[in-house]
Amino acid sequence: MTAGDSQDDSEDTTGRAAWTAGCKLAELLLLEDKHAVREWFAPGARTLELGAGCGVAGCAVAARDPTAHVLFTDSNTACLDTAARNAARFGTRCSTSVLRWGDVDAASRVAETFRPTLVLGTDIGYDPSSHEALVTTLAALHVEVVLVEQVRYRDVFSWFLDELGRAGFALAGRVDDVGERVCCMRVCINTNDS
Repeated sequence: MTAGDSQDDSEDTTGRAAWTAGCKLAELLLLEDKHAVREWFAPGARTLELGAGCGVAGCAVAARDPTAHVLFTDSNTACLDTAARNAARFGTRCSTSVLRWGDVDAASRVAETFRPTLVLGTDIGYDPSSHEALVTTLAALHVEVVLVEQVRYRDVFSWFLDELGRAGFALAGRVDDVGERVCCMRVCINTNDS
């Protein structure tokens, strides 16, 4: 029997491996001294990583800034266990929480408890069927968002940006193709009522 034979086909395993955008962000934060994206992460930030998977991006934030606090969130508890193991060397500055996209009440509770100053998502916009729930969650968290996405299909990437725009997010910064077709964006929720 192979490893693939023992896996339940209905089990979501997307977060059990390091994806390109998370690895690229880690490289930018830890190896590139003067990259513009680094400026988006203020010292001492309280960063909520959405769809953290194994936690590559959040660990890079914690490694770069010894005053940062990172909350890894995911709907998959196995992924959160892996993220917690990967972040163990950062001690109590890192924690985990289950968060399912589209659950506004849960997102509001997490925001109230953790008080994030920044939401981070890497390779979370790849599935158009999740865009509405994802953007609803981002809006409920109501803080600045850094998104790092590998552009696999231009249409899907455009749909994701369109969904963010319809929800009232505005682009505050963008760095295209930092390598391996990865794009970094900083978006803010528009607080104007007009």
